[in-house]
Amino acid sequence: MLTIDASAKTGMVDVVTSDNGGFPLEKVVDMALNKLINVSEGAPAPIRDQAFAFRSSLRGVLDFYIKMAVEQDRATLCYKLRKSGHSDLANHLRSL
Repeated sequence: MLTIDASAKTGMVDVVTSDNGGFPLEKVVDMALNKLINVSEGAPAPIRDQAFAFRSSLRGVLDFYIKMAVEQDRATLCYKLRKSGHSDLANHLRSL
């Protein structure tokens, strides 16, 4: 007899929304950390503690580099605006 297993497993889906603009950088860092590190509550205490310590350390690294990426992107946009003759817009963007 021929049998076919056509079952499918679904993964976890996170839905995150924001009002009146994009996400704050801290929320982006949290979303990245949730994708990178999942700490099981059932893990032995020393392993769980070490994972939370690593997560905390990684939070600082991600926060620093995401902020740097935003600053660099804004600097690039300002340069392109000035180059296109829109110095007034570049100045407004730089002041945000």
